[in-house]
Amino acid sequence: MRVPTLLALLLSAAALIPAHAADAWKLAGVDNFYMHTPTPNSFTGLYRSQGMATDGKQWFFSWQYGLERADNNFDSVQRNSAFTLPGNLSPGIPGALMAQGLNHIGDIDYHNGVIYASLDSTAGYTKPHVALFNASDLSYTGKVYELGGTPANPNKDLASWVAVDAKRGVGYGKEWQNGNTINVYNLDDWSFSHTITLDTPLARIQGAKVVGDWLYMASDNATQSIYRSNLLSGAVEEVVRLPQPTGELEMEGIALRASADGTLDMYVEQVVDPDRSGQSLTNPNLHVALYHYQLAPVPEPATYGMMLAGLLAMQAARRRRRGK
Repeated sequence: MRVPTLLALLLSAAALIPAHAADAWKLAGVDNFYMHTPTPNSFTGLYRSQGMATDGKQWFFSWQYGLERADNNFDSVQRNSAFTLPGNLSPGIPGALMAQGLNHIGDIDYHNGVIYASLDSTAGYTKPHVALFNASDLSYTGKVYELGGTPANPNKDLASWVAVDAKRGVGYGKEWQNGNTINVYNLDDWSFSHTITLDTPLARIQGAKVVGDWLYMASDNATQSIYRSNLLSGAVEEVVRLPQPTGELEMEGIALRASADGTLDMYVEQVVDPDRSGQSLTNPNLHVALYHYQLAPVPEPATYGMMLAGLLAMQAARRRRRGK
């Protein structure tokens, strides 16, 4: 094949293949966190049952009443809350917020030393807030902001998750029920800014994170699907469907991080109740499955150009040798 023909083919291919194509994710592994393993009443799975985030070096998890910090191997380092049976609770949510009925943390996000925790009331889910905690020691910063939505849906089910987009200086949220809008908030005070209209309605979103121009979202729907929405166009794509083991399942939080080689790692939480016990905390088989997916980097058009330049240089060298 002549080099010019190869050049045309590779250039056309580069134009058609987007970086991090949505259909190239591969399951790399699964970690299971049980309620009573490694010891009875250890509740490792409980403390990781709502959401997760990372600063690239360690992990942060959330459960209904608090936060956990873990090392890169998912070994617990610190918790700001505790629970023991039959119902002894020491919450990490400040008492002043608990007194307002704010008793439920959803999925979380991390930015610049701060954990952004979605916060709501289980009594109707009509008090959406975001509370800020110090990532270094999980202490409350004293900052909490009420979230507002569109005039048609001002405050219903808006605090299942929050996602931070530091590059644009905004945060995101979405109503839990079916809808085609993403709420955009000003990051400094979480005041409502505007909405992004999706080309496909999505329901039961339990967690989300930003990667570049995409918002990755975990849906607790019938297919246990991960979606991504383009923040510029509103286009929605299904990325993967989680496995569905026997029992009752509930999709929870999601986290993504990039490796030095350009590989993108995605972690997704799924509560698995194989005995259909109603998520009974006395059930030793109840656990959180943490699915780890990987996406190998796709060469950007510039990379194709470098490859082609090398091919052309090799062809020119061969011609010079033939001329001699």
